[in-house]
Amino acid sequence: MTFRVGRGVGQLFGSKTRVKVLGFLADARTPKTGYQISKATGVRPPKVYEQLRRLAETDFLEVVEERGRKRYRMVDEDLRKLLLRRARITSEDEWFSPERVRERQGAFERASRIPLFLPESTPNRDAVLNPPEYERSPAKDRALRRIAAGRTTRKRARK
Repeated sequence: MTFRVGRGVGQLFGSKTRVKVLGFLADARTPKTGYQISKATGVRPPKVYEQLRRLAETDFLEVVEERGRKRYRMVDEDLRKLLLRRARITSEDEWFSPERVRERQGAFERASRIPLFLPESTPNRDAVLNPPEYERSPAKDRALRRIAAGRTTRKRARK
């Protein structure tokens, strides 16, 4: 899969590869191997391992030894928040994990309880150069009101 990294974010971090590695680690809930990062981001493993080696020398990443393999985890929360907003990359395993699915369902339920009232607006004919071009027919207005009310008429197919 191809990921596009914004030019400003790439310049800020020094390379698009570094942004992809960090963007993936920012969204990961568990430490990841270089191979997992490579597979998820589409970056060749040697480039990923080079970036991981450099980043492991900083205080941004922590190297965790698990079953003889090095895994990497982001430890700087401020950096994580920035990357989640600007360069989030996630894997299928993370996205479809039961915990993440529950979080999204909870967020959806909370959002569905928020009352939403859209104000009625009337067009300002003087602000438009060619008003008739933007006016709807009465028939279309009736159809839109039926749709908004949840009613639609269906014609039966002739046999």
